[in-house]
Amino acid sequence: MPKTAAVTSLPEEPINNAKRFRVELLYLCVILLMIVALSAGYFTWMMSHSTSSTNKGLHILDRSEWQGEPPSGKYPHLKLPVSNIIIHHTATEGCEQEDVCIYRMKAIQAFHMKSFGWVDIGYNFLVGGDGQVYVGRGWHIQGQHVNGGYGAISVSIAFIGTFVNMEPPARQIEAAKRLMDEGVRLHRLQPDYHIYAHRQVSPTESPGQKLFELMQNWPRYTRDPTSLRLLSNETMKLVTRPYWLAQPPIVPLTPLKLPIKSVRFVATSTPSCFTQAECTFRVRLMQNSHIESNGYNDINYNFVAAGDENIYEARGWDHSCEPPKNADELVVAFIGPSSSNKNIALELIKQGIKLGHISKNYSLIDDLEKS
Repeated sequence: MPKTAAVTSLPEEPINNAKRFRVELLYLCVILLMIVALSAGYFTWMMSHSTSSTNKGLHILDRSEWQGEPPSGKYPHLKLPVSNIIIHHTATEGCEQEDVCIYRMKAIQAFHMKSFGWVDIGYNFLVGGDGQVYVGRGWHIQGQHVNGGYGAISVSIAFIGTFVNMEPPARQIEAAKRLMDEGVRLHRLQPDYHIYAHRQVSPTESPGQKLFELMQNWPRYTRDPTSLRLLSNETMKLVTRPYWLAQPPIVPLTPLKLPIKSVRFVATSTPSCFTQAECTFRVRLMQNSHIESNGYNDINYNFVAAGDENIYEARGWDHSCEPPKNADELVVAFIGPSSSNKNIALELIKQGIKLGHISKNYSLIDDLEKS
């Protein structure tokens, strides 16, 4: 019988080595990816976290460090870099130790979410009397710190405490300034950003008179908020009767016939005022004088343009003034007439036309030029 040729089998070792190489290569790729991810995460953490040599002693506590609650919903992002900073105070007790500041942060967040129904603490950043910065919504998220469209065009920095009669400690002010410098360095703020006080765009005492006086000496403080109001589509700030604590009319007032065909600007003998607290006091005194001394049923103007560049609602759009004033006119009174509050009064007229309260063909009688 012919011999059968022996079948020579291929060696298994090279095949096993190839499989082992592929597995080891896969493990190596996974490890490299993990290293890259950890490095990126660490870099991000270092960029957003507390102290570093680049921020000159600035110390920032992230939300996790002050044990902030997660947002209850979604909110819109800011378009960076931002050109405007709005300074507030929290109108709470202050804090000078980290544990107390953390307690204040948690209380403010709970108040904003439960009482106001906001999805999170309203401010972007808060600064404690301990000289540290506490992250609220941060650089990327729109705040709810001012009514209107200001959250989309500004970053809010709130000083923890009440600064009506006392100044913030120096380290609290320094921390806020360093935060703004850091914002420029990180390209979150425009290098030529503007600083405003909360009271310049809303009927409030915030950030308190003492802090407001201090911040007026800061290089980027901007006295005229008109450009900011234009960005937010709000060119006029109206202080309604409840805000200035108006007392109700003695009797129901006579309705004003709409649309109004005549607007009259008049001067008052009231001393000038330049802060909301002062102007609110002046308007309340004016109402008391009109009722108690002059025998009117209410303050005898429709609106008052004050030196703080706010419009104060008096009888408003719906009720006419009493003699000797013309009952068919809208009367705008001025406390300390100036070009700025005259411009605000003209914005009031534009709004009145837009709302249908004032005729497009109205006539303006300017008694300010006679006084």
